Amino acid sequence: MATAQVREIHKRTGQRVLVVNRAGRPQWHPVFEGNLRIAREPARNVQRLINAGGARPYIASKTATYWIWKRWDIAPGDIYLTPAERNFALPHAGSILVEPNTKVPESNKAWIWDRWQELVDRGGDFIQVGPPGTRVLNGVEFVETDGFRSACAVLAASRAFVGTEGGLHHAAAALGVKAVVLFSEFISPEFTGYPSHRNLRHAGGACGSRVSCAGCRASMAAITVDEVERHLKEIM
Repeated sequence: MATAQVREIHKRTGQRVLVVNRAGRPQWHPVFEGNLRIAREPARNVQRLINAGGARPYIASKTATYWIWKRWDIAPGDIYLTPAERNFALPHAGSILVEPNTKVPESNKAWIWDRWQELVDRGGDFIQVGPPGTRVLNGVEFVETDGFRSACAVLAASRAFVGTEGGLHHAAAALGVKAVVLFSEFISPEFTGYPSHRNLRHAGGACGSRVSCAGCRASMAAITVDEVERHLKEIM
């Protein structure tokens, strides 16, 4: 998301952009590699963009137990893969990348594991990516990756992506990969969804709960395997 903001600032000013946190400290992520619009260190004629953990453009504020969201003009970002990264992904080209895992197991964003398993059991060239120790669905090819960039390379070579709202769905938008994205009550596509994706959600307001939430679990339970499979077939 930050790379989309960087692109707009650079277009408006012609200057490189330094991404910083609320305290003004420079932020760097491997996904920025190859992006000549982004500066690594403070310098003259460099614009600043505040975008870091807890300071995202879709966050209005937070309490001890809730995030409060705000709308913004979300746009796909930019990811510049190297030839070596693209070559790494070539053996897996044309697969369907599925990501059933979330940062925190049983989080407010997670779909039911058995439903992920049923989805892939229905057939398809599904793959997963991740570091050693990743929980992998039965019958799915696992591609060991050494970081987010190599995961993005496999994603870029994929025919489609299926996963929950998170880093890979943003990467899919940046790389122009078709996607089915599952949203819980936690947050809504109006804040972090892309019109180019099939965004599935059965909930009202976005609760932003930072603690275990029955509403989030219920909203994910409302998303059926049939629904996900239908949208996946339609985008392919």
